[in-house]
Amino acid sequence: MKNWVALTMVAALTGTALAQTESSTKKKPPVKLSQPTQEAAKPAPVELVKAAPVKPPVIKFTMAMLESGRIDPGYVGFAAADVIEALEKMTVSKKGEFESTADYNARKAAALASKFLGDLSVNDVFAFMVPVPKGGKYRDGLGYEFNADTSSVNLYALPTSSKYLPLNGIGAPDYQTNRRESKGLDQFKLSTKIESKSTYQGSNAYGATVTVEKTVMSTLGIASNRIPFLKFERDLGYSNPTVATQLTMENSRAATELPVLKALIIMKLSDPYVVYNFRHVEPKRDSPVDISMQEKFLTGDVLGIVYYSGKTGEIFARIPENLGSP
Repeated sequence: MKNWVALTMVAALTGTALAQTESSTKKKPPVKLSQPTQEAAKPAPVELVKAAPVKPPVIKFTMAMLESGRIDPGYVGFAAADVIEALEKMTVSKKGEFESTADYNARKAAALASKFLGDLSVNDVFAFMVPVPKGGKYRDGLGYEFNADTSSVNLYALPTSSKYLPLNGIGAPDYQTNRRESKGLDQFKLSTKIESKSTYQGSNAYGATVTVEKTVMSTLGIASNRIPFLKFERDLGYSNPTVATQLTMENSRAATELPVLKALIIMKLSDPYVVYNFRHVEPKRDSPVDISMQEKFLTGDVLGIVYYSGKTGEIFARIPENLGSP
């Protein structure tokens, strides 16, 4: 797989617009007046304005929440978008022209010492809830595979490593001050969003033209220091993935539990708290797609991963095994 690099591309947009006007000398037909009726005029329909969805209150995560062997099925953990946005608001301020690096770092540290999202601080432990889809081979992230003959469930935790795709730092709010390339981090993507889609006419040096599909995307996730309890070689595509943990489950129960399987990725944040990356796929004549991807990752240390029932909250597996034990 080729590394994607950030490039700037200007799309030449051409087109013409034609406007039509109606002759001002043309007579308009007379307006017919309706006869008054005895019926009362009907009131104009009232358009109901939908209220914005109310976000659930932020509940601090503690390891004590794992001691009972069950997690509240309604617990949603933290939204990576909210945490990243809050951290950016706290820390994004450009270094002043006459401000020393020491003073700038001290000001940034003071901002990080404050509370955010209610009563949270950067010293708290954060838990991010993610669905666990079917699949392990040739993909990264969390996943499961079920063997109906043996009633065994293989659970996977397969990070993408920036050893192969270094995070280039592009997209940092104050890039000149905070730019850095991050290598060797274990990445888990938590969400991907299509920001926009469009098309334009592209051409090559020989004058050949083609319609290019342009997509702008954003990704949020975790970029952890190498996770010590995942003892296998990192790869871009896992053709023979290592099983993180295994359990047995009756077939009838697996049919209802595994499609709604969830996991909590539990981590402790550390400086620089958020790392950035930008990828760009350039269009080619035989592949006319132009893709831009802006990525933001929370960084620190992953302490553990908990797999649990999306129906009852029962914890099926923990890695490492003693995570949150009484």
